[in-house]
Amino acid sequence: AVVSTQSTGVNTIEEELITALLKCQMIKPENAREMGKMYFQRASRTDKGVSAARQVVSSNLNLGPDLQSYVSQLNEALPDNIVVYDIIKATKHFDSHKFASSRVYEYNCPSFAMAPTLGDTWSGYRMTPQVLENVRNFLQNFVGTKFFYNYTSNKPASDPSCYRYIRSITVSDPLIVGDIEYIRIFLHGDSFIYHQIRKIVGMTISVMRNVAPSDHLEKSFSKERCDIPLAPGLGLVLDEVKMERYNKKFGNDGCHTALVWEPYNETVQDFKMKHILSVIHRKEKAESTMFQWLQTLKKHKFYTGDVLPGILTGKSEGGDSKGADNSTSGNEKSSTTTESAVSLENSTSTAK
Repeated sequence: AVVSTQSTGVNTIEEELITALLKCQMIKPENAREMGKMYFQRASRTDKGVSAARQVVSSNLNLGPDLQSYVSQLNEALPDNIVVYDIIKATKHFDSHKFASSRVYEYNCPSFAMAPTLGDTWSGYRMTPQVLENVRNFLQNFVGTKFFYNYTSNKPASDPSCYRYIRSITVSDPLIVGDIEYIRIFLHGDSFIYHQIRKIVGMTISVMRNVAPSDHLEKSFSKERCDIPLAPGLGLVLDEVKMERYNKKFGNDGCHTALVWEPYNETVQDFKMKHILSVIHRKEKAESTMFQWLQTLKKHKFYTGDVLPGILTGKSEGGDSKGADNSTSGNEKSSTTTESAVSLENSTSTAK
């Protein structure tokens, strides 16, 4: 790889993309080594093991008028689990990170995790309409502006960044992949902090399985530290980055194209099924990730207080690297070895 953005020695999606740009002679070697020279920026970062279905990347590229030909060249140079859907001319100083208005994350959860009976924990389980309704209703407790101090780590209760606004949470109808049934939880927010999504899922599972006490949700939004299980990172996906502010300002100015995903939706869904959901299922089937994690719930005491027992820390539960669902952190990275995927590369040319 030309550029290393990860100290573990694992190739990242960013490295693969830069290598492809270099191979297609769309950037100079010196720019590949120092990406700041071409104003390279990604809209949102994902950690090792977290895939991205609809990502936006910006860069200052000196390209000809036939942008679709460059799309074809890049896809030929990229591995199958990374795809470029389009290259769109944006404003001269477009920065995909600064213009990213909101993000949609998806958590693919085996439905047996929500089963109210502890024995229902494997592939034969099928979620009933009542349980699905209960999950949907419970997740609405997280919508709006909430104090997520207990849903992250390494932040004091006085840190105002613990307040986060979630626009909506929706849950799909059950989907059977192989012999395991999944529900797909979609969380749309301006930004998310470290561990927030996985702890929301962990809290939901704990309540649905009647493990957490009935008042634990209310306590979790307080400034008093309390235990919330950290759900596995396997099912987490950056589903979409939205460019609402950019589209409002430039989408209809007659000179630029709105950055929207509707033209690619069908292709994106095919890609997700082939390269993301199938991989999540394969790992779930091979490693029993959720099943094994559920066995740890009985070790939680759902403690409330200043000091938590060691078993309750996020580190002891494992399965995560820093920044997995933190769309604003510089610590997030994407790993192609975990078959993460980028679905859109949006670049600016040197012209206006």
